[in-house]
Order: sequence, then structure tokens, then C-alpha cells
Amino acid sequence: MKKRLLLLTCLLTGFVAINIAQTRYLEEVFSSTTVTSDVPYGQNFTVLTGSPLLAPLMMDVYEPAGDSLTGRPLIIYLPTGSFLPRYINQLCTGDKTDSTTVEMCKRLARQGYVVAACNYRTGWNPALPTQEERTESILQAVYRALQDTKTAVRFFRKDHAESGNTYNINPNRIAIGGQGSGGYVSLAYGSVDKLSEIQLPKFYNPTTSAFMVDTAVWGDWDGYGGNPALNYVNHAGYPTDVSMTFNIGGAIGDSSWIDAGEVPTVSYHGVADAFAPYTTGIVYVPGTTLYVIEVSGGSVVSRLQNANGNNDVFKTPAITDVYTTMADGYNTSLDGTYGNGGDEGLYPFVGPADGNGPWEWWSNAQVGVEAPLYGADSATCVTNSYASNPVYEFLGEATGRLRALGFVDTIQGYLAPRLYRVLIENTPSEIGELSNLDVSIYPNPSNGAINIISTENNPINRVDFYATTGKLIMQENNIGADMYTNSNLKLSSGMYIVNVHFESGIVTKKIIVR
Repeated sequence: MKKRLLLLTCLLTGFVAINIAQTRYLEEVFSSTTVTSDVPYGQNFTVLTGSPLLAPLMMDVYEPAGDSLTGRPLIIYLPTGSFLPRYINQLCTGDKTDSTTVEMCKRLARQGYVVAACNYRTGWNPALPTQEERTESILQAVYRALQDTKTAVRFFRKDHAESGNTYNINPNRIAIGGQGSGGYVSLAYGSVDKLSEIQLPKFYNPTTSAFMVDTAVWGDWDGYGGNPALNYVNHAGYPTDVSMTFNIGGAIGDSSWIDAGEVPTVSYHGVADAFAPYTTGIVYVPGTTLYVIEVSGGSVVSRLQNANGNNDVFKTPAITDVYTTMADGYNTSLDGTYGNGGDEGLYPFVGPADGNGPWEWWSNAQVGVEAPLYGADSATCVTNSYASNPVYEFLGEATGRLRALGFVDTIQGYLAPRLYRVLIENTPSEIGELSNLDVSIYPNPSNGAINIISTENNPINRVDFYATTGKLIMQENNIGADMYTNSNLKLSSGMYIVNVHFESGIVTKKIIVR
């Protein structure tokens, strides 16, 4: 009887809570976290004040308490908020201190990651009179947030290189995650990498006879250039490449942005999401029929990621846990709807009650105190937030919070092995992680043959060959000897990163193939 009640609860709420394994980065192996609040990671011009004003970009950094490990993977986490500040957006959410954002960051830090919850520049005008103006306004808001996220990545790489690595990160192991509007930004981060992608016909304003994002004005997608009175360049010269993205809600500005060779993505999306379409559809100003922009949600994103081979890293070997089983096809709604249709990396939340943001919660009392400080009506903020999460209103705060935490359990459970696969198993380590081991590679440059020798009588377990973009090109397993030899690498000319795995850790080298 108890098992049936548990199953019924899982079916009604769309989540399962289990433990995965007692392994760092797969499970919460730390009991608590430390948080460094309001760290400035850069500065840039905000448009919220009317005239552009240079303002700091702030983040909260979460770390596992008592952790002595260096070279830890970094996750940049972007909160929701409809691209307006909390309360000013007439909602209860929209800040790095939102309940769900804090919960996700703490959980990831307890798994062993360093997590930075980053506020980004917000500001757009949903009340503009024409569709073109509204589209241009929101597109520029996403673009500024994308530039700020690139700034955050460069901040950590600069700190690692110049300031003693304050947060003990590995600059080769970085993921970007976003929730709600932060999901829009994380998806753009992994896909926008050429001018043509922001100069599509749908992004052209016929009234002004110009594209809606002008890089000569706003700078490029990495945050360089533009009008110096509108874009401030932060931490110039440091790379912005990352290994993976994930989005909890949100959508992509256009499905054509997704190309082969881009980073893998995990997407969570409510099938019945009324605000960001699960497939392809129009985003409207909430509560109206005012057209804002056509976007594509998690279903389309994951289908294209799989079709282009970008999510292949999740497939071999297959990830087989209860969360994957549910995402792949387990009925979670009692209405006959099944899972992701075989698109690895997609977790659909099924049913109208789980459509928009079932993972969100907040304190009405806190909203009552804080919203008036921003000139907002607290009752309006609460009512608008209930529109995205009506079950929360029905259940009440205490039970609604528990239900939301159940969805966070599912998000964390499905994400953990995929983060581990990319950031731990399949991303080049920081150079010199095992500096005490002497490893020789010759000839270097190579004409196709290579020898890797451990001179410390230490058996080599595995050798990985990566492109300088971080993409795994070739892997040799189960070597079990002090020397690895390959007379025909079959690698194109260029530079490669070689990870040599030992039982005690990893040594990283670089080779050139001619």
C-alpha cells in the first residue's frame, strides 16, 4: 500500500526523489556551503535608469564548506525574472536570491561545485506600441544578459590567472545554467557565435531599416566593441568558451542558432508552458495578446542538439537511472502523454499544472515587506506569480514549497550524471593537476604517430585527445601499461590537448599534429 501511495504521489507531481551514488559531483557529499555575497564580477551600462548608467554586475558565490580541493568545476547560474528586476517586473521572482535559485546553488555546491549566482542587466519595455519595437526591446535585453554572462566567465578565468585563483576553480571546466529568462540566456550562450544568427529576417526592423541588434552600437556577442557609452568591455583577452549549458524553462531565439559542434545542453520544460512554448511558438506580453517574439522551447532545442550530435556525449555509455527512465518515456501525468521521444538531454514536465514554473516558490510575507520598497504592489506581484504556478496557490505555502522542492529533486537528479559526464569525465583537466608525474610525449610535433610514456612506473589507464575547443576527438581506454603507442592517430592537422589518466589523477599535455 505504501509503495502504491508513493507511486501515485510521483505520478501526480512529476518527480521522484532518490539517491544516485556516494560520489562527489553526483551526490551531495558536503553537509553545508559557504556563500560570498555581492561580489562584483564586472560593470556595464544599465538602461533601467533612462540614460545609460555604468553600474556594477553582482554575483553570490557558493562553495562546499570545508572543501580543500583545488581545480573545482564552475557553474554560472542565471536567475529568472522576465528581464526586469524582481518586484519591478510585478512578480515575486527575478533576483539571485530567489528561493529556487538559492536552493539550486546550494545543492550544486554541496555536490562539490563552485556555483556563481549572477544577476545580469535587465530592462525592456513590454508596453511599446508595435510588435517590432517589442521584439527589438526584448532581443536587446537577452543580448545584454548574454554579454554579462560572458563577462562572468572571463572574470573567473582572469582571477585564476592573475589573482591566485580565489575560488579554486578549474578554468577548463565551466557550465552555464539558467532558470526562466536565465534559460533564454544560457541557450543563447551555447549557440550564438556568428553575426548571421543575430541578423535573421525576423530580427530586422523595417521601421528603422536596421537590424534590431547592431554590434557597432551594443558590441559583439562576447561583449567586445560597440559604443563605449553603452557597452563596457570587461576582462579583455580571456576566453569565454564553456563545456555545457542547461536551461530550466526558457527558450531559444531561433532554432537555426543550433549548429553541429556546439556544447551539449540539458533542457527542462513544461509541455503545457503558457509563457515559453515547449515547441515553437509566440511569446506574448503576459495577460495580453501583444506579440513579442517567436521562439523555440526545450523540445525543439533537444531534437536539434541530438540531430547535430551535440548531445552524443550523454549517450555512450548510456545513463540509466530512474530520472532518465522517467524523462525517456515514463508517464508522469496519468493522461497518456509520454516522455522526451528519445531526445537525450530533455526532461519534459507533463500536465497543465506543471507547465510554467512548478519549481518556483516564495514567501508572501517577504514579498509584502519588500515589494513596496520598489514601488510595487505586493498583492499584484503574488497574483501574477500564481499565474505561473497555480498549484502553489492551491496548496498553500508550506505544502507548495515541498512540491516545488520535489521538482528541484528531479532537476538535480537528471542533471547530476550529465554534468559529471561532461565536466568530470569528458573535459580537459587543468594543466598540471598531477605535476609530480613525469610524462613524455614524442614525437611532438607528430606526423601521425605518437608515444606517451610514464617514467614513474605508473600505469596509464586512459588517454583522451581534445580539440582546443574542448570537444573530445578520440579516446583510448584500458591501456594498463607505462607506455601508449599509436602509429596512426588519424587526426587532422592542428593543436590538441591530451589528457593522460592515471589511477591517482590526470596529466595534461599539448601536441601538434602536422
